[in-house]
Amino acid sequence: MPVLLSALSFTGAPPFGECWTVNQARPPQVLLGNLEPIMVVGLERVLAEDGIDVIGQEPNPSRIVVEARRLQPDAVLLDRGDVGAKTLSQQVQDVAPQTKVILWARDETVMEVLDPASDRARLVALTAHGELRSELTSARYRKRVEE
Repeated sequence: MPVLLSALSFTGAPPFGECWTVNQARPPQVLLGNLEPIMVVGLERVLAEDGIDVIGQEPNPSRIVVEARRLQPDAVLLDRGDVGAKTLSQQVQDVAPQTKVILWARDETVMEVLDPASDRARLVALTAHGELRSELTSARYRKRVEE
């Protein structure tokens, strides 16, 4: 039988009156940034189906940085086609160095992934939403191991 731990030892709490078990880590937490509204709706649905916790959505670039600092999410999704996307991704990592930044293409064919402590982005071709789920769950796993 797993040992129960207090919810206070984790960021992001389970429902009131419940506790996380040792073998039950919290889901990856994602902040959605300056994405098109239709993309936000679709991503929220797909990520929820995959058990990924969308902890906020902020379209304003300066507020994205503020929210990334405050929330320290596992990942932030930004619009790859936005003119200031590269600068914004660096600003996010400056205030949340353990956060993975994913630049999502509007046509959903490719994403750029900037891992924590990396100065170069990886380009990932999208054949299905499985690649995004893989990046988000690996962000949470890597962050948990480092803590």
